[in-house]
Formats: sequence, C-alpha cells, structure tokens
Amino acid sequence: MSEPVVSILIPAYRAGSFIAETLQSIRAQTHAGWEILVCEDGIFDDTAAQINAFAATTANLVRLFQNQTNQGVSHARNRLLDEARGTYIAFLDADDTWAPEHLAHALQLLDQERADWMIGGYNLLNSTGHLTHAGILPPPIPPEKIPTALLQHNFILTGSIVARSVVLENLRFDPTLKIGEDLDLWIRFVKAGFKPAFSSQATFNYRKHPTSTTGNTITFPEEFSRVFEKYLGDPAVDQTLCRRSLENMLLNVVRMTWRQQPARARAALARLFRFNRSSLRAWTYRFLVFSRSLFSL
Repeated sequence: MSEPVVSILIPAYRAGSFIAETLQSIRAQTHAGWEILVCEDGIFDDTAAQINAFAATTANLVRLFQNQTNQGVSHARNRLLDEARGTYIAFLDADDTWAPEHLAHALQLLDQERADWMIGGYNLLNSTGHLTHAGILPPPIPPEKIPTALLQHNFILTGSIVARSVVLENLRFDPTLKIGEDLDLWIRFVKAGFKPAFSSQATFNYRKHPTSTTGNTITFPEEFSRVFEKYLGDPAVDQTLCRRSLENMLLNVVRMTWRQQPARARAALARLFRFNRSSLRAWTYRFLVFSRSLFSL
C-alpha cells in the first residue's frame, strides 16, 4: 500500500452520536489520498464499532487506537501524530465535518503560497448540526502578529488546519494545558518560523456545544490563564496585554469563588501574586478571603 498524502487525525471522546457523519465527510473529499487515524480517548460507547464498520467500506487505511481511560485531547492528538505517515497532517474532531473540497483546497493553497500550514475558514453549527454562522474567515495578518492576536481571540480552529508534516516533526500539543492547547501550538508554529497561508474559503464545519468547557465561567478563565502564564516574558507576544489579561482572568476566578470556594480563590491569588504583587484588587480579595476563612472557624 502506498504512503498516504494526508494523515487525518481524529481524537474521539463519547463520539458515538457524531462520528459517522464526520467519517462520511472524509469519504466525500475530492482529494482521495488520505488515511484516517482515530484515538478513542476512553471507551464509553459504540464509537469503535462505527469506525470499524466504516473501515470495511473503504480502500483507504483507517487505524483505530484506544485509551482505556480518558487522558485528554492533547495526549490523543500527540499519540496520533507519532503514528501519522502522511506528507500532510489534517486535524478533525469527531463531531465536526469538512466540505468535500477541504483537503484539495488546502493542498493547492499551500503549494500556491509556498506555505507550511493553512489557516482555514469555518462555519458554526449548533449541537444539532444546524448552521448558525457561515463564512467566518481568518484575518490575513502578518505572522509576527499572530501570537498576540490569538491571545486576544482564538480565530484558528483546529479542524481548519492542514500542515506539512515537517511542521510537526518536533512540535506537539502541550498536555499540561486543558484549554488553549491548540492556540499554544499555533503560536509555536509561528515562533519556529513556519509560514502560514490564510484561506478565503470556509470549508470546515465546527459544531459548538452549549456544555463545552469554554462555557464554564469559572473553569475557562482558571485554565485558559495558564496559556498566558506560559508566555509571560516571551517577546513573541505583547507583554502588556499578556499580563493584563492574565490578571483579569485570575481576578475573575477569585471574584466568583471567594465566598463558596475560598481554597480555589486562594490558589488563583497565589498564581497572580507570582507575577504581580502590586494589584490593589488582588490584595482586597486576599483580605476578603482571609476574613471569610477566619470567621468560618
């Protein structure tokens, strides 16, 4: 069997309700030189059976890997990156889909632009698969501005990315990040000097679930702030924005937790004081947390 042109990497977690549609969107690709690698991250439903049934109906290689327990999306994607054999790498989550021309368009654009990775456009779907926003395109900004822009707004969705495999020879997702592990990797693409190409087409369909971690008003800033901590002092990003955003996120965690979860508030304050001990708001909350703990004894 010849080597695949594109390795498509799919992390799957409780994906039984969506995986069939995702796989069919790959089958429909006008570029046929692909392989599929799926990592089922924890075994909860019939995802494996659906993947095996699909594999029996295609001549393309479909490989399934399984973690008996959930280890996180970064671990799953990294495992698949280690197994990929394609000249190009494409990412797709198990509940999302592509338009039929997605891969063909990406490879053509990368060649035309002599670029290393494509930043694609996308359409937003709700949890039932109905279109809510169409044709959201990435802003074609200079590469050196991408890191700071990403910290302000993550305009690069993982399922829109197609990259030459050389880009990912020595780069992996950071498993210590529960949120923002994707934009962290894109920042490191830029820092490594890999040239992006910006697509003017929305060929990726992203399904947004109301119960996603990004909708959790406490967990999201608590975890996303770790990305900002990672880039403190890094000249690739605007440090004023980085420090201000980090302080605001941690203070939001404290504001929402100091009454009912004082230990969680103290942990957020400790992180804040590591880089800024002059924040008046932080000291005010520290007094409130200490007072509440004292009076609860």
